[in-house]
Amino acid sequence: MQKFLGLTISLSAVIWFVTTAAFSLPLSKNQTLNNLAEKAKLEVSKTTGISTDHLSIANTANLADTGITRFKLRDIQGNMYGVSLDSVGNLVSQEALERAIQAINNKGFIGKLEAELANRIGQGSNSPIRVVFSLRAKTVRPYGQSNRAEYQNYLNTLRSHYAVVQQPLVNQLQESNQRVIYQSLYTPMVVAEVTPSLIQAIAARSDVERIYLERRGSPR
Repeated sequence: MQKFLGLTISLSAVIWFVTTAAFSLPLSKNQTLNNLAEKAKLEVSKTTGISTDHLSIANTANLADTGITRFKLRDIQGNMYGVSLDSVGNLVSQEALERAIQAINNKGFIGKLEAELANRIGQGSNSPIRVVFSLRAKTVRPYGQSNRAEYQNYLNTLRSHYAVVQQPLVNQLQESNQRVIYQSLYTPMVVAEVTPSLIQAIAARSDVERIYLERRGSPR
């Protein structure tokens, strides 16, 4: 069981200092992380009533350059708790965490277009560009068994699932006389050579999540 705690957020970047009689020295990264870990235990303890002595840190991850540190904690029964803290130990709400993650995901993109692709389109040429379309799709449950026949059935399910996801876009590309180069068997990805004007039109589709330049060292 995993539980998430959320209250308020302060995303200001503040550096902790230890004051001495003569001067101040910045805390080391390990000291700061240890302080935040103890604060994470306190936050779980306040919400659940579990003693901090019965909580341990299972995992720690920094969220890029947001100043947010994400902690996973485990109690003595094995229950898991998720806590996110900003750089001064304030609890980060789930909503604020999702906004921060979205902001990270949007870096390097102009709308749905990879920034380099958008810049090429902005040069004015309508010559086809080889691009990768990443489509929205429901996640298929990961396979967790060892039976060979069941695993093959799982792969067949994946192929059928993503073929259905890809088909509307493939239809549009083919009807527009664009070259479809590759349809991924096990991911919601389609590679095609498409004119910039059509790339921009396709970006408006609700089933298209991102469009990237294809970068490949050798031809298919």
